[in-house]
Amino acid sequence: MQPPLIRNLCQFTVCGVFLLAGELLRAVPARASLPPQLVEYCFDCHGEGSKKGGVALDQGALDPDAERNMWFSVWRNLDAELMPPSDKPRPSKEERSKLRDWVVRSALRLDPAHPDPGKGTIRRLNREEYRNTIKDLTGVDYLVEDHFPADDTGYGFDTIGAVLNLSPIHLEKYLKSAETIVELTFKAGNPVGAMLVPEGPPPPAAEARRDYLRALIRSFADRAFRRPVDEQTLDKLTALGVAEDTFEEGIKTAFSAVLAAPRFVFRAEIQPAGAKNGSSVPIDEYALASRMSYFLWSSTPDATLLELAASRKLRAQVPEQVQRMLQDPKGGRFVRNFVGQWLQSRDAALVPIQPRVILGVHKGDEAEKVFNYKLREAMRLETEGFFQYILRQNLPAEELLSAKYTFLNQPLAAYYGIRGVKGQEMRKVELPEDAHRQGLLSHGSFLVVTSNPTRTSPVKRGQFVLENLLGTPAPPPPPNIPALESVKHTAKMNMRQLMELHRSDALCASCHKRMDPLGLALESFNAMGMHRDVINDSPVDESGELITGEKFNSLAELVGILSTERKHDFYRCLVEKILTYALGRGMEASDIPTISNLLDRMDYNQGRLADLVREVVQSVPFQNMRSEQTGVARK
Repeated sequence: MQPPLIRNLCQFTVCGVFLLAGELLRAVPARASLPPQLVEYCFDCHGEGSKKGGVALDQGALDPDAERNMWFSVWRNLDAELMPPSDKPRPSKEERSKLRDWVVRSALRLDPAHPDPGKGTIRRLNREEYRNTIKDLTGVDYLVEDHFPADDTGYGFDTIGAVLNLSPIHLEKYLKSAETIVELTFKAGNPVGAMLVPEGPPPPAAEARRDYLRALIRSFADRAFRRPVDEQTLDKLTALGVAEDTFEEGIKTAFSAVLAAPRFVFRAEIQPAGAKNGSSVPIDEYALASRMSYFLWSSTPDATLLELAASRKLRAQVPEQVQRMLQDPKGGRFVRNFVGQWLQSRDAALVPIQPRVILGVHKGDEAEKVFNYKLREAMRLETEGFFQYILRQNLPAEELLSAKYTFLNQPLAAYYGIRGVKGQEMRKVELPEDAHRQGLLSHGSFLVVTSNPTRTSPVKRGQFVLENLLGTPAPPPPPNIPALESVKHTAKMNMRQLMELHRSDALCASCHKRMDPLGLALESFNAMGMHRDVINDSPVDESGELITGEKFNSLAELVGILSTERKHDFYRCLVEKILTYALGRGMEASDIPTISNLLDRMDYNQGRLADLVREVVQSVPFQNMRSEQTGVARK
């Protein structure tokens, strides 16, 4: 007979297995409850023994997270009309809508009327946020690149809480930097630092001097902590200051402690008392002010936001405040940081393009005259200025794809072959008919960052469009797939023929069918973003057919398709990218109701870009948090 401990462990394990099995059975809808459209259109490849792409819709995954991710992918593929493939029988628009609704309500058990705000994360200030916050607080432009290691990124952005860890190196740097910054703050000539401490000597009496010091610390800590400092913390900070030999040293010590405090370095939000665990609850208005300021300014809330939060009027004035913040010069930080990472324009000056090889010149200075750092920086500014114009003018987002204007200075205009632009300043320029350029897909920044050092890469360009403009990235290639250069070919083969040869491998065909038409349509631009009509004495062929069935004969026709028939895909991708950047986390299945609601609002608002930003700030995940009661909540 087994000892009691072993017997109890066995019983516990068996019970656990049955409980897990029960969860999985509940996760997989019974065959009888499946919508007939799912069986009719999907089971040839993904059911009844078929498991194409590793997906079987009538089987459960051992991991509940994997189960949810599978249905999230199903919803995306249905929404993007990727599945079923265009060469198979396909559901009608009404049937597709019913399938999406079934995935949300039955497979994922989500309530569209009550979106889940998602799991919150404590977010450390990244380098850009730290630099901006210090500058706005103290007037000191602290060069963080010289002092802090680069931030990790997740989902394409450096705002993701899960990857913004605090290493021992960070801790040491924060302590040292706090002291240095405070010294620079009170250095002669800094107008912001002069405003932090009024002119004149402190009161002579000890008690009055202490109260005066406490008031100065409170004012600074309230702004640095982005909410009123509690009395206990204020007592400790005041005690640090009083212990110093001089009043000035006391202020510096206390201010240094504030800038090294976790409440400054991290953006933590207070859990409300009494909320049901797992429920959606509104964040307080100070937290809302911080979310808004770090989303749109990459910095701390200003006096207006904090005053509105203190009077509990901010939530009611979100539309007006978003408009104000976007028009503020600090709104350019959102453009630089979001666009710089979403469209990778910040990498335009960094990718290792070899102009000597591409241009076929032997002297480096000849290549440098054509393609140099200043030109690459102008490419970055083109994309950022273009996005900022559409945002501030509140124009439809699809103009990012279809606009027949851009932002140029004289060197970049000359590089593009556009006449009449004088001077180094970037400005809006209407594109002539013979410019061969239209929207983001013809920007030098995009064309350069999606190229290899010596040649174009239709795969990189196609995958970039799928991932960052359509939100339907192809899966990573299977292992041991040879590079394009390894494919046996004749010297006279052009890129399209090479890609066709590469696609002849069955393992490569399905993904390249999605990527290649997009990438090959851009072959009229070389790896340096210069336009060309001929490659190896043959005219460039821009024609193709999208995986969703639309055919095109030129890049202009492709742009037209992406900005009209496939506009919904672009909207969905843009919504997910902005949400990811703003919330500091990746999208999950539970976000489908929020994504769907924002897409409906985009349609209602005719796709206007600034309206989308406002709708994101007013969305449930931005305005709310998931209650996670692990202890006593602070009031």
